[in-house]
Amino acid sequence: MPKSRDTAVGERLLDHVAQGTTDVLSDVRRIPASYYLDPELWDQEMRNIFKRLPLMLAFSTEIAEAGAYRAIDVVGVPVLIVRGSDGVARAFLNACRHRAARLLEEGTGQCQRIVCPYHAWAYNDQGGLMGVFKSKQFGDVDRETHGLRELPCEELAGLVFVSLTPDASMNVREYLGGMVDDLESLGIDQWHVYTRRELYSANWKATFDGYVDGYHLEVLHPKTVGLLSKGAVNTFEAFGPHQKIGFANQNIETIREIPSAEWDQDQGFGFVRTLFPSTSLAVTAGFGGLVSQLIPGPTPDRSKTVQSFVYAHLPETEKERVEADQMVEVFHAAVRDEDYRTVDGVQQSMASGVVDEVILGRNEVGNQWMHDWVTYYGQDDPRPEDRPDRS
Repeated sequence: MPKSRDTAVGERLLDHVAQGTTDVLSDVRRIPASYYLDPELWDQEMRNIFKRLPLMLAFSTEIAEAGAYRAIDVVGVPVLIVRGSDGVARAFLNACRHRAARLLEEGTGQCQRIVCPYHAWAYNDQGGLMGVFKSKQFGDVDRETHGLRELPCEELAGLVFVSLTPDASMNVREYLGGMVDDLESLGIDQWHVYTRRELYSANWKATFDGYVDGYHLEVLHPKTVGLLSKGAVNTFEAFGPHQKIGFANQNIETIREIPSAEWDQDQGFGFVRTLFPSTSLAVTAGFGGLVSQLIPGPTPDRSKTVQSFVYAHLPETEKERVEADQMVEVFHAAVRDEDYRTVDGVQQSMASGVVDEVILGRNEVGNQWMHDWVTYYGQDDPRPEDRPDRS
């Protein structure tokens, strides 16, 4: 059985199915609607969470070669991630040191030198300033001190993490804690991006609520995702603010009489992992799946989701590509037409002034846990002794 599969989770899920239960907390929780609407609270979250904590922004394989890059805008910060000729992945502000022009448009690509489209200042793949256009006319510029502004960047388990605050201290292994071994077991360093899709939705917290919630699957997705999962039967495991949620599949009974060592990789149950604050990995070890990066929009009521469909083995034949495209469309459409259409209605209802609060059930463990950590990390100066996993 692959290392990443947690047989104890499968056994718990089988028990839940037999008993009609699921993992639960001790009580329901009420959250004021203002929690999803308040612009001052949203500003705090942008400052203290999205601009301070490590964010997963790229896959190692998409910047595998020297000069390979991914450019992505995150909460108003233009980020450029580049593999240097020395093999190191680095992140920079995607802005020229001359007059802050955007260097490369969002997306992925390959370049030997990074040349500003405005005045042709040129940088190498390690961010160093290599040339100033018409330098004699321009005047003196110290190339040593005018390289691209670097952002903290670390690579771990096939993922590239970036902090949006220059000079911030960052230790991704410490931040991920016990999640590191689980991520490394997936083989993400061998996955390749097949395609990407973008979606737009409501407040980032209201939208991400759906990614940690197995309660809604059979109700909202009866003809799509709900066909795969046995509704509202979940397990929950936390690694600090990060989560690993077990889902019982419709075929889970097929493993009841089989020794756990003989369970197939995708038989009976699966997992959704989340990396705080807003990345979801609905994936299978050694195969791949869907990785969703949710990015808050320019206002509290909007967000963008980047869906990356990743595979250990990219489709090669026409038949394989057709099947992969069909799967992409199913999951993209389910999120767009079912999840996000619903959460847009949630946002409208809360913004109406009529809805005072929402309720999170005992069985919505992932939601309650996520919001505990949003509250904790949203503070200007969170104290270690107040961490939710120490209460």
